[in-house]
Amino acid sequence: MNRLSDRLQLIANRINEGETMADIGTDHGFLPIYLKVCGKSPRVIMADVSGPSLEKGRKNAYMMVRDMSMLEDIDFRVGDGLAVLDHGEVDAVVIAGMGGKLIRDIMAADMELTRTINKFIMQPRIGQGHLRKWLIDNGFVIVAEDVVIEGDYIPEVITAVSPGFADGAEDMTCALIDDIPDDADGDSLFWKIPPWIVKAGGPVGDFLDKNIWMEEDKLNNVKKAKIRDLELENSISEGISYLKKLRKEWEDGK
Repeated sequence: MNRLSDRLQLIANRINEGETMADIGTDHGFLPIYLKVCGKSPRVIMADVSGPSLEKGRKNAYMMVRDMSMLEDIDFRVGDGLAVLDHGEVDAVVIAGMGGKLIRDIMAADMELTRTINKFIMQPRIGQGHLRKWLIDNGFVIVAEDVVIEGDYIPEVITAVSPGFADGAEDMTCALIDDIPDDADGDSLFWKIPPWIVKAGGPVGDFLDKNIWMEEDKLNNVKKAKIRDLELENSISEGISYLKKLRKEWEDGK
């Protein structure tokens, strides 16, 4: 089959050899098909809430899998979120290309089921802060964060281990979690771009530069208002200083 996009390849790299996996919201299904064809995952589940979307994935599987016997280890399931899975049915679950709040809600819908899955690999398009905060508050261990360039967008990939599987897992938030204020909510810059992002894989410098530019642009627009909001201006300025501090820490740690 054709090579994956850099974003999907990054997600694939977070699946360990021999792990079974489910792709929730699979759509075209390129990731699970790749993992099965290359032999990394012995069994994959392609799931989508939309029947027509899942049908696209099924057609791609039949076109891309040359050894038809492999299709016996690819399951196609229509359903909502993790409800398509049995308890502990797979080692890893991928939820990519959705909002962070939606990913959070999918995982929170049945916590008994969610906790039977070893690992989650998530690529939220928005609402990253809400997802990170929920993961930490519910005992998940963030073991890896990655960023990757995809056109004008720099997606973030969060890999977390469920509480029951966290013994011995390397927690990349360790110590740095204390740098997040206790009153910071999911909308806070501290959760959106956490202190441990300096340890992430990929073009972290580009990621931070882009966010610094966005915050500076936001500040300039706020300053143009007819009635100045000094409290908001100070808040944005503090955020810019925080991001520049992270940028320097990342540069010094390279």
